[in-house]
Amino acid sequence: MGVVSTSGSTQAPSTPPELLRECWADRSERGKLAVTGPQRAWFLHQVLTQAFEDISPGEARDTAMITSHGRMTGYLETVATDDAVMCHFEPELRAGLPETLARYVFATQVEIRDVTDDWGLLLTVGDRALQVARRECPGALAHPTRSFGATASYLWTPRAEVGALVAAWRGAGVAEGSEVELEVLRITRGTPRWGRDMGPKTIPQEAGIESRAVHFDKGCYLGQEAMAKIHFRGKVNRKLFRLRSAGTLRPGAEVRSGEGGKVGTVTSAVGGRAFALLRYNVEPGSEVYVEDVPASVTLV
Repeated sequence: MGVVSTSGSTQAPSTPPELLRECWADRSERGKLAVTGPQRAWFLHQVLTQAFEDISPGEARDTAMITSHGRMTGYLETVATDDAVMCHFEPELRAGLPETLARYVFATQVEIRDVTDDWGLLLTVGDRALQVARRECPGALAHPTRSFGATASYLWTPRAEVGALVAAWRGAGVAEGSEVELEVLRITRGTPRWGRDMGPKTIPQEAGIESRAVHFDKGCYLGQEAMAKIHFRGKVNRKLFRLRSAGTLRPGAEVRSGEGGKVGTVTSAVGGRAFALLRYNVEPGSEVYVEDVPASVTLV
């Protein structure tokens, strides 16, 4: 397993990321909401960037909440059931996101409940961990996720059943994935994460999430005008890129061009792999410098 240093940089784990095929991880600390009521899909359709009026039970969709100026206030992964839309998101959003959503309820027939303490959320990477879970806990709600650029799912299961499922994985020899290994997989496969590569100052197109989290053909919603202007203008002033280096890269480090001018900042990193938010005119394939460490630029 890898080691996270106190300085904020992360050493790459001894297992190459391409070999991290099958694992599980307990991510029950993520915030969780249950959105219920007869107008739940209509409500989410009006306030989030994704389309929800046509969502079917078992279907998963990523989405964002943005301001009228297009800046993100949160990123959510959602899955529909017969009577609810279940949402989960990074722990740091738990303090504000539910209240922000609730401000727009007005007279809508919808209820938003924080169910973080009621449900466990267990991540599976690869098919084997999911197969064991379906055998041992057939009632768990499987929530496919695109967070790692690999076959993966989150399993919603009552808190009281988390221990039994973890024991089943260990008994079957399915490895527990460390957060460092999961970060290597995420960064290598090019998937941005809230609180690292996108946050309250980010426009969805800057993070490159518009293809999976923004619906450009649906009707009016909060921030829709800003999204449309950016979409039809065709560019933003900065974009998320991936960096590769033989050296160690550090989150928060300045990125400079070969001429020495600052072109951006590293947003997340593990070993010699990183994401960086750079000026839009930085060319893929070019070489930049991160604290005097050379790195090559690739698209997300």
